[in-house]
Amino acid sequence: MRDRIVSRAVKVGLTVTGAVGIALFASSGLRLIFLDVYLLAMGGVLLLALVRTTRAKAPAGGASQFDRALAAMRGGQPESGELALARDIELSTISAFHLHVRLRPLLREIAAHRLLKSYGVDLAAEPARARELVGASAWELVRPDRPPPADRMSPGPSASSLRAVVTELESV
Repeated sequence: MRDRIVSRAVKVGLTVTGAVGIALFASSGLRLIFLDVYLLAMGGVLLLALVRTTRAKAPAGGASQFDRALAAMRGGQPESGELALARDIELSTISAFHLHVRLRPLLREIAAHRLLKSYGVDLAAEPARARELVGASAWELVRPDRPPPADRMSPGPSASSLRAVVTELESV
């Protein structure tokens, strides 16, 4: 294998040398540029030969200790998106705009599904009836005509307030 790598490197090196020699003969005044190109190309050929030789000598086998440790670290991540939801809840307590843009659509979807399934009420089509069935704090978040916050950087509701909203939605 090593002999094949060396012979290929020599062939490419000779080809580059011939090409630069012909270019030097055919042009005038560009000797320094051709010398730079030649040295760069020969360095690339040498580097490629060294990488291929190193790869050929490397032991073939299973994963390294690093790969096994990395796989072990990745194994414990939840698959259901719990981290993203936890992050959205945390950011919603910090920013009212994040609550409006990220968490509110999810809560609206839950409310609409529970209203339709339990009572046959469409949240968007029958907001008056939906308001009667959804709790006051939950309605404030899921109502169809809720405008975005005037101050995007204002703090959102507390975690206990969001917990109360979820409790109200669960009771629907």
